[in-house]
Amino acid sequence: MLKSMDKYLAAAALSAKNYLAYTSEVIFRSGFLVVILFLFVNLWTVTYSRSGAGVIGGFDLKQMLWYLVFTESIVISRPRVYQKVEEDIRTGAVSYTLARPYNYLLFQLSVSFGERMVRFISTLMVGYAVMSVMIGPYLPGLSALPFLMVTVALAMLADLIGMITVGFLAFWVEDVSPFFLVYSRLQMLLGGMIIPITLFPPFLRRLSEWLPFRFMVYAPAKLFVDCDITQVWSLMAEQIFICILLFFIGMSVYRMGVKRLDVNGG
Repeated sequence: MLKSMDKYLAAAALSAKNYLAYTSEVIFRSGFLVVILFLFVNLWTVTYSRSGAGVIGGFDLKQMLWYLVFTESIVISRPRVYQKVEEDIRTGAVSYTLARPYNYLLFQLSVSFGERMVRFISTLMVGYAVMSVMIGPYLPGLSALPFLMVTVALAMLADLIGMITVGFLAFWVEDVSPFFLVYSRLQMLLGGMIIPITLFPPFLRRLSEWLPFRFMVYAPAKLFVDCDITQVWSLMAEQIFICILLFFIGMSVYRMGVKRLDVNGG
């Protein structure tokens, strides 16, 4: 089992190494993040000031701003893996992978995960530097770092599997962009990217608890600013469950798509 995973780990490592060469894209993403953080600092400073509350939704001002640094870093670091999958299906390249000794979903997951980790770390470093200048530095407890690394990795894996599954819809439709738009907007709104889900109205909060998006964005960001060791094990267990569930859904969609190729002689 471990031996069979070697090729996927190698693909992730190679992808990370290759992406390091794209410094211009890293700079562009970083510049975009600086603008967003500047707006957030001003917006939330005014919000807390006018509300007169020291804590809103369980976050003080400093926690809220660092929470947003983390959520933005997670989402901005997302590669467009669904487009790669869509292109492979549209051009027929996916057919050539069927006889190869690897799982197509796992391979795309490995490549996109390696790239995303580099994007995330570089984006977070810029965000950390900018926010430290604006409001002062923040350091999570050292005891929280191992848990934080695991929850971030699981969050990214779940998100990437979801994106790859969206790409598999290209077996049936010509353009999957509208489906990804719905997926990304649901993640943005119900995953806690812009505001923590603790600020949602009751009905939206209940809805977000039934969807996987909060495990992709809100959960690791909340852990970054407020690490509750008593709940971290259950959080990681839930994230692992979400990853497995999404993987089986993705594989089911992929197999149905491949069957359709076979029936149509594709």
